[in-house]
Amino acid sequence: MTFDSLVNRGDYFSAHYLAEVLPKDLKSGLLAEWKQREEDAAGAERPEGALPVTPRAGLRALRRAYFGARSYFTMDEERAATGDDAVTYDAPEWRDRVRTLNGEVLRALGFDAKPGTLTVVRADQSHEVTVAHAEKDLVALDCGWSAEPDDALDPDGAGRLLDELRPDGQHTVATGSKLASFLFACEDAPRYVLLLVGGVVVLADRAAWGEGRYLAVSLDTALERNDTKAGGELDTVAALFGADSLRTPEEGGENPLATLVDKSTKHAVGVSSELRDGLRLSVELIANEVLDRIREGGVRPEEVKELPELGRQLTRESLRYLYRILFLLYAEARPELGILPSDYPEYQMGYGLGRLGELIAERDLVDEKSRKGFYLYESLDLLFSKVQEGYRPRRTHGVDAEATDAVTAKTSEDMGLRFEPLHSKLFEPEAIRLIGARAVPDPRVEGEVEGGERFLDTRLRNETLYRVLRLLMLTRGKRRERGGFISYAQLGINQLGAVYEGLMSYSGFVAGEKLYEVAKHGDPKDGSWLVPATKADEYPDDVFVRHKDEDTGVEERVWYAPGAFVYRLSGRDRQTSASYYTPESLTRVTVQLALQHRLDQDDTVTEARELLDWKICEPALGSGAFLNEAINQVAAEYLRRRQDELGVAIDTEKYAVELQKAKAYIALHNSYGVDLNNTAVELAEVSLWLNTMHPGMEAPWFGLHLRRGNSLIGGRREVYSAERLKKGGWLGTTPERFPLSEAAAGAALPEGAVHHFLLPAKEWGAVAAEKEAKALAPAEAKALGAWRKAITKSPSAAQTKRLQGLARRAEYLWGLVVRRLEISEREISRRVDVWGAEEGWLRSPEVAVPREKVKADLEAVDTPYWRLKTLMDAWCALWFWPVQEAALLEGSHEAYARAAKVAAQSGEWTVSAVPAQSAAPARETYEKEDFFGGVEVVEVKSKSERGGSRKEQIRGERRTVIPLATGWTSPSRCWVRRT
Repeated sequence: MTFDSLVNRGDYFSAHYLAEVLPKDLKSGLLAEWKQREEDAAGAERPEGALPVTPRAGLRALRRAYFGARSYFTMDEERAATGDDAVTYDAPEWRDRVRTLNGEVLRALGFDAKPGTLTVVRADQSHEVTVAHAEKDLVALDCGWSAEPDDALDPDGAGRLLDELRPDGQHTVATGSKLASFLFACEDAPRYVLLLVGGVVVLADRAAWGEGRYLAVSLDTALERNDTKAGGELDTVAALFGADSLRTPEEGGENPLATLVDKSTKHAVGVSSELRDGLRLSVELIANEVLDRIREGGVRPEEVKELPELGRQLTRESLRYLYRILFLLYAEARPELGILPSDYPEYQMGYGLGRLGELIAERDLVDEKSRKGFYLYESLDLLFSKVQEGYRPRRTHGVDAEATDAVTAKTSEDMGLRFEPLHSKLFEPEAIRLIGARAVPDPRVEGEVEGGERFLDTRLRNETLYRVLRLLMLTRGKRRERGGFISYAQLGINQLGAVYEGLMSYSGFVAGEKLYEVAKHGDPKDGSWLVPATKADEYPDDVFVRHKDEDTGVEERVWYAPGAFVYRLSGRDRQTSASYYTPESLTRVTVQLALQHRLDQDDTVTEARELLDWKICEPALGSGAFLNEAINQVAAEYLRRRQDELGVAIDTEKYAVELQKAKAYIALHNSYGVDLNNTAVELAEVSLWLNTMHPGMEAPWFGLHLRRGNSLIGGRREVYSAERLKKGGWLGTTPERFPLSEAAAGAALPEGAVHHFLLPAKEWGAVAAEKEAKALAPAEAKALGAWRKAITKSPSAAQTKRLQGLARRAEYLWGLVVRRLEISEREISRRVDVWGAEEGWLRSPEVAVPREKVKADLEAVDTPYWRLKTLMDAWCALWFWPVQEAALLEGSHEAYARAAKVAAQSGEWTVSAVPAQSAAPARETYEKEDFFGGVEVVEVKSKSERGGSRKEQIRGERRTVIPLATGWTSPSRCWVRRT
């Protein structure tokens, strides 16, 4: 169902719901009720002046009166178009006729119109508002005359009020749209405001108006067409704008329109589930396309990288590619954020994703050329580039930044198409190294070749991206219904979070042999397993997952060919990773209760400024559901309290942007999160960004505050006294806590105290005590158990003295780390102009330091931060040490024998000369094997050159030879698992 008289601005209803689902909901609900009411009233005499039996009956009867009144306004349209108020707003007759027509429209819709004055309260001040009608949860306002919805909100034309509001001596609320925003910000605000504009009615809903979403109808068009059939145009208009839909039931509960909106939202939630499945399938499509492109280049995937690492990288980069598309779909659906130049027609025609959506919805890839071409890839690549680097950008950050009002007031049309640069980590070319024309170096070519370095072309072909875009942009129709476009305006942060979080426990790999997918009762929704084809006969038929072949319609087993990329949910991964999304209803009430326990305690009133200094931490981050909700509520509470403190109300037209800016400041400077899942951290960063975007915002970097790690096990500034080191007194006991803030203030630790992460933990190698480990690897479990027993012996007096010396060194390093972190915190901050904030309240850097520099300065090898983190990571890693690697701990691993051999042969190092470059002298080098089999090339320098006897390692020439344990890395000669 689509009628050109209806305007569904900003997807007040999702487009698919409005077209395909709403007609059925109306037919079984309100229209059926009206039919019964009209049958009961048939033949009965109605008193003069009575309201119509139903709004649809009223609309059908309005036609004669409407066109009679319309003739007056159309005769004066030419004079009114000149903007001369003398014939319109200043003419008493014109004003009276507008009021009369608006009143007739209200009565036709079932409202007993009673013009008058409504008293409202905002920021503790009372205001008298002239209204066309008011009742519980609804206000109707008289505006000018228009037959076109596009003119109904014109601030210089028909959108002006017949009766302006002057809230104080300085400001005037002159338009219906501004007065609607004003009313929504008042105490006991109405749910709906009807803007009556003669031949147009605009329905503003408090829940959506601030996001630029609303309904409007051209009565002029609908009444002229006079579609009176059941479920037709007039029935639909009456059902959406009539009193029966907007009025709150006497018995309480939601009004019918709110119920329909809720159904539309639930439909969007259903779409989000469909979108999650589409994303999962899209990851496989993109990754397999990259593998196919590599093979087409005459190279085997394992020649590019080891297959396990290649599978992990394909997973990450396929997801990032999809995140880019989702991010832009979300931004495109919200033009008020100012991220994309969607105000400019050339963007919609030449760059917009909406254009690609229409293309894939209306056209098929009919020939080989269109299937194998790169039009879709090149279109997306161009858009990604413009979004990242910008095109004719304004200056929105730093000392030369334009004022926010100037930025938001302008459009692209003043100087042509322009993109503001995001400079986002997500859109950096380095974020995706396996997709592109010059992304994957050809492994068959070594060194310099004529014409420069050679690459494998791994651009995604049209046939792959055609399927991916359809999965991300179109819904699947049920049975004989056709699918529609997914409404990203309806899909909020929470729905997208559910989509994201559903993928966290999935993992990708390249199959080494033919595999079949099996699951309990053949249903993979709670996880599945893969079994080799050689063992398929060992399983009953009902456990095999099946899918329907698109061409034949025949159901067949799901299988994966050798060399195919597989992206799936392991049967145990979801339970062990606890990857379950928290619904908005639960996050909202949880945060509300937390705020109640923080605000206005002990007979005090919490000042607004305090909220800008609060630290918010989500220790199980996921996709950021709780963190986003906390940011939202703290920002809204800050604005509410600050308005009360100043006795000034934010301009209703600007409130939504001011809220976004407050959220952005809190998210960037005061919000923290930890998760074991690296994908979760990436998703949360995107989620926070989407939640806080606003015009003029420079892409933030949350990487310093959102970290992959273990929120339960880690190194802290906690110590054991010297007495506790005797007889294992520290084992299994809680260390004494000395917060890092005390270190920043210069407070020293007790004499002789030792940090807990310098001592063995009782839980090191804990897997050795598990019965499964003893059953599956008895020898290794026994060896690991023996090591645990030996390592937890009490230190000797000499060892205790050394530990205390290490503790003093750690404290010294920690002092340096605190100062380094303070610098890094200043450098990651962004200037965000939070409403009502006074000088000194906010971090306001003149220039944003690039995150690459912040990260390099903080994490460089051998810095105090790197040293302490490496030590703490190693301490944590030993908690999770795998039983099969026990030999690395107790000394029997082959690496130790190899190290001894290297040491014995150290006098036989080969010395070779490196050819001189330009006029530089030749360098003499030798290769040296380290403890773990890594080889480094070391330059031999003269005494005058080196200033001593220490040899200098040539950076960038070290290469790893033998990885000892999958999932473990080796910074500084110790195996560390990222926990």
